[in-house]
Formats: sequence, C-alpha cells, structure tokens
Amino acid sequence: MRDLFQEQLQALRARSLDRHLREIGSAQGPEIEIAGRRLINFSSNDYLGLANDSRLRAAAIAAIGEFGVGAGASRLISGTQSPHLRLENGLAKWKGTEAALCFSSGYAAALGTVPALVTKNDVVLLDKLCHASLIDGAKLSGAILRVFPHNHLRKLESHLQWAQREHTGKRILIVTESVFSMDGDRAPLRELIELKKSFGALLLLDEAHAVGVIGPNGRGLAPRRTWMTPSMFRWER
Repeated sequence: MRDLFQEQLQALRARSLDRHLREIGSAQGPEIEIAGRRLINFSSNDYLGLANDSRLRAAAIAAIGEFGVGAGASRLISGTQSPHLRLENGLAKWKGTEAALCFSSGYAAALGTVPALVTKNDVVLLDKLCHASLIDGAKLSGAILRVFPHNHLRKLESHLQWAQREHTGKRILIVTESVFSMDGDRAPLRELIELKKSFGALLLLDEAHAVGVIGPNGRGLAPRRTWMTPSMFRWER
C-alpha cells in the first residue's frame, strides 16, 4: 500500500502537481513573512484588508471575552448565539434582503445551499467557470448536473428547454457568479434573470468576489429582491 501512494506522489511530482503548505509567520496584509523573509503578498483574497483590521481585531477580542471561542453545538441545536443573529440581521439590512444566513466558509455555504434548493431528479445548470465548491454542492444534492459554456446564454437557453421538456415539474436551478474569480469578468445578470423567469427556474448567484468591492456601497451586483447567504450567495425565486 505504501508503494502505491509513493507511485501516486511521484506521478504528481513529475507533472509539477504536488502542492505544499507554506507557513505564514505574520498576520495577513500586503506584506507577509515566509521563512523569515518579508514578501509582497499577491495571492490573498483579503481585498478590503479586513483580516488584520484593528477595529475587527478589537471586536473579536471583546466577543471572545463575552462568548468564549466556540458555540458548543451546531446552529440548529444550541449554537446560535447573539453575535450570529446580530451579524445576519446587519447583513440583511445592508443588502436589502428578507434575511441572511452565515456559514463558516464559502465552501460550506456552497455545500449547504445548493442541496437545500434542489434534490434528486431536479436539474442544476452551472456555468463552466463556477468555483469548484459550487460543483461539489451540485453533486452532493443528487440533482442532474449539466454545464454550459462560460456566459453562453444561447447554450443555457437550450439546456433550459431540455430540462423543461425532459424533467417536467422538477426544479431547475441556474448557478453562476456575478464576478468570476479567475478571469474577473461578469455574468450577464439582466439576461440571466429574463431567462430564468421565462422558464420558471431558480437562480443562485455567487457574489463572493463582488460584495464589498463592486456595486452601490459595495453591496455587489445582484438585484435587491433576492435572498443571500454570505459567502455571499443570493438566489431568486
């Protein structure tokens, strides 16, 4: 068995696909410390510099003093504390939505949200450049998954026609991002909403790379009459 793993590792190394964790010896910021060297950090997604913001550090310290360092249970059992609700209420007010729901990470948000919206025999239509976490969420849901070329509305419309014809009465969920993480381009939101309304589909929009950066007061690009979960997903009925 050990030889099998060694062979797999050697194959990865031969293709330069083996990856290693880098130890960061400082707080996040424009410069970080790696192996005793100060380096400019071009790889962080801390766009707004919040990871080491003095106000947030002080708030976190105060919260630890009052509530400790763990919720002690899942949110549904006895782990929903006052700071959770204050944060969610504040986000909903800021975004102009009915409600907000926080997850511990963007990956958790994808895995928690998609299976809540669709299930076995429903259909998920997903943009080819969506983040891998959204693909995992779609697979976990058990729904039928079809991918359309990036921002290709005509192909999406063809998939919608197929889904409506072959899976009558089932939920159809379109999944895309408002700003795509790798290329930085945007989804054609107006046209997507028109399509989803025409076919009676649902739309889930990942705003992770738009919220705080783009849109009125940094609220992202999505229409206001939607529901949001912050890694900053929104879905429209």
